[in-house]
Amino acid sequence: MADCLPVYLLAYADDKLVARACLWLVRNEPLPLKAPAFLKTLVSALINRWPLLICRSPMANASGLILPNDTRREPILSALANAALVSGKQLGASIILFDFLNAANAQGWPSDYVTTKLPSPGTVMENRWKTMEEYLAHGGKKDRQHYKRSLREAEKLGIQLTRQRTVPDVDGALKLIRNVERRYSSPPNPWTRNLLENIELTNGTWLEAHIGKKLVGCGLLLEDNGAQITTALGLEEGANYVYFLLIYASLEDAFEKQVRLLRWGTGAYEVKERLGFKLEQDNFVTVCGTNCLTNLFSRLAAI
Repeated sequence: MADCLPVYLLAYADDKLVARACLWLVRNEPLPLKAPAFLKTLVSALINRWPLLICRSPMANASGLILPNDTRREPILSALANAALVSGKQLGASIILFDFLNAANAQGWPSDYVTTKLPSPGTVMENRWKTMEEYLAHGGKKDRQHYKRSLREAEKLGIQLTRQRTVPDVDGALKLIRNVERRYSSPPNPWTRNLLENIELTNGTWLEAHIGKKLVGCGLLLEDNGAQITTALGLEEGANYVYFLLIYASLEDAFEKQVRLLRWGTGAYEVKERLGFKLEQDNFVTVCGTNCLTNLFSRLAAI
């Protein structure tokens, strides 16, 4: 995100860091695909002129806000929210936005901010297993049968899955990632190429699925503070069993590293629930305009 100015707000108590908000000044935020073309053109021009200041962990599509879980939470949240508004005005931002908030962090905001809930929560699984065998043993007979059948059918199709530290074919991976974005009507992420070209900076694990020399699936595993998240998921149209191979590979990686949480984003809820994932309820958004006009727009948009 070299085109986005970072703003870090750090809260200290007795010289100890107790909270932080990581924000980005964004001029090319992806807009919903279903919006009318003329409206997208207009909004894009406005955001380019008066950008958004967004609190987000952008590579992982997670919240950039970390608060203490005690009585200091509300006053610290108020201080960070007010500091974000001051920074936004100084930088010429139009709207301050905190997204991917969980239910707890969606409470206690100053009156200038308005909170709404979006329809698509993420998915999360608590890791209670040390090996794939333990995980499968904990599930039902149908789960074990599905795992064995997926591996067997993938072998018949000649699908080979590898783990790497770099992305050998960025253009090929981007094509598959855009396939998934179109399938779920998600706006294309303008920073995905930079992410793929620099995953060694994140200590990420790159998963690739091939049939012969053809790339048919991919995904990036990121790990931080005992949590693993899968992002940049890409799939070839009609490539059966690739999706499940990528999920099972992420599980094996998590068990090997003994992470405590696994996150697999939005969508395909029925499949993920069968595999043991639950809804994370991280789909709250809090916004505030930096002037009367954008504040009114923010409140209307949140209705």
